[in-house]
Amino acid sequence: MTTDPFPDPVAPLRQTAEQFRGWLERNHEALEPFRHEVAEELHLSSARFRPLQKLLWDHGWHRLGWPVDVGGLGGSPLHRYVVAEELAAAGYVNPAIHGSVEIIAPMLIRFAPDLAARHVPKGVSGDEVWCQGFSEPDAGSDLGSLRTRAIADGDGFRVSGQKMWSSNGHIASWCCLLARTGDPDEGYRGLTMFWVDLSAAGVRVVPTKLESGASDTSEIFLEDVHVPADHLIGGVGEGWAAVMYLMQFERGAYAWGRQADLTTQLTELIVDHVDEFPATADELVGDAYLSLLGLRSRCRDTIGALAAGTNLGPAFSIDKILLSKAEQTMTEAARRLLSPRLELAGTDDAVAELWRSRWSFSRITTIYGGAGEVQRDLVAERLLGLPRGR
Repeated sequence: MTTDPFPDPVAPLRQTAEQFRGWLERNHEALEPFRHEVAEELHLSSARFRPLQKLLWDHGWHRLGWPVDVGGLGGSPLHRYVVAEELAAAGYVNPAIHGSVEIIAPMLIRFAPDLAARHVPKGVSGDEVWCQGFSEPDAGSDLGSLRTRAIADGDGFRVSGQKMWSSNGHIASWCCLLARTGDPDEGYRGLTMFWVDLSAAGVRVVPTKLESGASDTSEIFLEDVHVPADHLIGGVGEGWAAVMYLMQFERGAYAWGRQADLTTQLTELIVDHVDEFPATADELVGDAYLSLLGLRSRCRDTIGALAAGTNLGPAFSIDKILLSKAEQTMTEAARRLLSPRLELAGTDDAVAELWRSRWSFSRITTIYGGAGEVQRDLVAERLLGLPRGR
């Protein structure tokens, strides 16, 4: 690897993009193993791409936009978003587990600076994997109904309950977990966020097998788990404020990185397989491209607002709706453009296997991070002022 100086955190974005492209070109041989995505279990892909996270951290690219207090170089988060897009555009795979860092780390920095100082450098560099513990069997998009309970006990809390759909859960070492510290009738006001060590006594993590056969999410069972008082994220009863702050990044910063990956995947599909396309290819490709362009246009404004410290409010539901639509439109286009390979080809067809896994994953994009129906209700009621009810 070349030993270039760290990137400048206050350089113009165009200059950062150009310098990063140059770094990628000079180090293309060392980076070649990180160019190709394959259909594989999460623990295998995370292990394969974690060295890329470490390289980007060691050479300063993943330190851009993070505060100096957590090992960063300072500057605007927009520099990080430029790096993510340029990495995808060059044909490299943005490590999936890094997406969780972009979602969770800003919340730690805002609500738990001491925890952030200890954990953000490890998360960004790939030394730790994190997950979220929000949804429950009887509390999916309605987190005000969650039942996982945290009871004050001496120098901390005792947490008991169950979480589900925790992405990365079975490979994670830490979980930002939402639990009830108030009375059930307090709804959102009685929630507190905790930073939970998944190796602690009383924690059991069970991978969830998805339709694709892969295990990308997990259930987390907690039985009288001790969480120290200094592992609170924010204060007691401030859990809803923390989770709403986090959601801005889940539906904004994550969506920006995702559109970059999806755009590269669509481009590679066209370049590598255009000779296989049916007569309807132009319409299918056009629909996919326009859905990605719409997502990109929306996310561009969102990440600018996040970088400026603006509270997005319910408007970030629009980003989530557009992300789900773009991902499903693009992967459905790929299925039809390659038809009937996804339906009929065996596991020895690596292209079909990869696009099958992408298509299967896209089906859950209208569920994770808030169900599509709920997001549309939020837009209708809180942004458009339409009456409640159907």
